[in-house]
Amino acid sequence: MNGKFYQILIIVLFTYVCGVAIYTSWGLFQINLRAKNNEWFYYSVNDKLYKLKVADNETAYAKGLSGVTKRPGDYDGMIFIFKEKRIMSFWNQGVSLDLDVFWLEDFKVIGNDTLPAFSKSGLKIITPKQPVNYAIELFKD
Repeated sequence: MNGKFYQILIIVLFTYVCGVAIYTSWGLFQINLRAKNNEWFYYSVNDKLYKLKVADNETAYAKGLSGVTKRPGDYDGMIFIFKEKRIMSFWNQGVSLDLDVFWLEDFKVIGNDTLPAFSKSGLKIITPKQPVNYAIELFKD
C-alpha cells in the first residue's frame, strides 16, 4: 500500500477520535456555557434546544415552577442541578401547568414522567427509578 492510503487512514482515525471526544464531553461543554450565566442553562432533548432556568440550591429546588400560571415566552422550563446523584421526589403542589420531567444521569436521559397541573389531578408525586444528578421540567406543548 502506498503512503497516500496511510495519510488518509490517519486523517479518518484522527477525525473519529476527535468526534468521540467531543460527543462524550458534551456535558462538560454545557457546564462551561452555564458558567457564563448562572441563571440560564441550554440543553437539547429529543433534538430540540431548550432554554432552562437554573435551580441549584434548596430554595430553588423547593420553589421549582410552582406559581407559574402561564407559559413564559422567554424560557422552556427548569433544570435542577444536584451536587451528587440522589433520588428525590417532585410534586405538583402549586403547579398550574402540565410538565414533562426528564431524569438525567451525567447529562444522559435515563427516564421521564409527566407531572400534571394540580388542578387536573390533585396531588401527584413522581420519583426517578434510580439516583440522578439532574432533572429537567419542561412546559408541555
